[in-house]
Amino acid sequence: MFTHRCSIRRATIWLIACLQLFVITSYFFLQDANPPAIKPSVQFLTQQSNLTTQKGPTFFTLYQNEIQLNSTLTRSYYIDFNSSLCYHNGTDVKRMQRSYISWKCECMPNYHGSDCSQPEVIWRALLAYRKRLPLKERSEDRKIIYLFEVSDITMTISDIRVSELNNAVDLFILYEIASNSMEKQLRYGFLKQYHRKILYLRLDSRNDVKNLWKTCLKQLKSLQNDDIIIHTGSNEVPNIVALKYLKLYDFKFPEPILLRYRWSVFGFFWLHPNKTKLSSAIVTVKYLENILDGDVTELKNTTAGFIIGDLNHFGGWFCEFCNDPGKIIDELTLYNDKYKQYKSLLLNGALKLNNLSKNQVIDVNTIEDLIENGIYIDGKTDLVKAHRFRDNYFAPAFLQENTWKYDYLMMNIYSKMDYYE
Repeated sequence: MFTHRCSIRRATIWLIACLQLFVITSYFFLQDANPPAIKPSVQFLTQQSNLTTQKGPTFFTLYQNEIQLNSTLTRSYYIDFNSSLCYHNGTDVKRMQRSYISWKCECMPNYHGSDCSQPEVIWRALLAYRKRLPLKERSEDRKIIYLFEVSDITMTISDIRVSELNNAVDLFILYEIASNSMEKQLRYGFLKQYHRKILYLRLDSRNDVKNLWKTCLKQLKSLQNDDIIIHTGSNEVPNIVALKYLKLYDFKFPEPILLRYRWSVFGFFWLHPNKTKLSSAIVTVKYLENILDGDVTELKNTTAGFIIGDLNHFGGWFCEFCNDPGKIIDELTLYNDKYKQYKSLLLNGALKLNNLSKNQVIDVNTIEDLIENGIYIDGKTDLVKAHRFRDNYFAPAFLQENTWKYDYLMMNIYSKMDYYE
């Protein structure tokens, strides 16, 4: 009886073992037939290449489609404190929140007015004009359209300019002459986050700039006569706080408005001894069409009606030769007469850093020496040292907040002294 029970137990154990073996074998057989996607325990993030062309342009091109320019209620720029409307960007909100009762707007440094909407640079411009200009807050903001020339040489300053002014400008019109290098970069994703505000045009010759505005006008919708047009050179970045004020207020300013720029060279760490440069022009759509017949090139020949910026508070930044040394040489050779002029000065002994032979070109080493020692491109003019942590207008806010992106414009990387400042 006992032997019979043992035999049954052994048979049961063997049966269970066989069933387990069958189940395990079937599992691996099915896995081999339909292998699952097994993820590794460690995964690496892969970055998409910037050289991947978009399926279609996400920026605007000529005659592609209409561009609708929408206005915003100016009320959205203000906050309400105990029935007082205060301009958000110019108001010390934290200070007012700490107060139990705030019956008037408390302004941030460099802002003025009962609603703290008037930046220092505008306040000083109105004082310097010495004539009363009636100011009236608009119910809807003006639209600002900014036109400037681009090329492969101006990639850096174009990035800085669009990134800095994105919150003030409604449409950037980028035009390129006899080239499409910028168009290729846009298609590769350059300035992609701002494509919805970019209209790109390729012009066959510089003469076509005269009709640039008339060409673009057919594509723009909801444009008003008092909307603002800005046309600047390739190296200029207007002051965003001044542009924002022009969006919000009506005042009978004499046109055109010129901007007095802080004049930087090679980077924002060197200043030209003249310190400022008066340039650019801001006009209304009505002035451009009725007085200048839509020709933006005529803005360079107009007399200033009103000037924004002085020797201490600037209407923007003019950053001359703000590029890497190779691009600076490309810029000089692009304008051959300028290159010959500067080479002549260098060869005549004005530059003591390098002894150039008559057949030698201005090379990267020459440019690096000029940057390191603070000598202008003519080889004889001494530049003035700027102080990053002391100057309120050292550089545009975008660069101040993104130093890592263009550190060679914020610090003289060719001079050891800058590392210890």
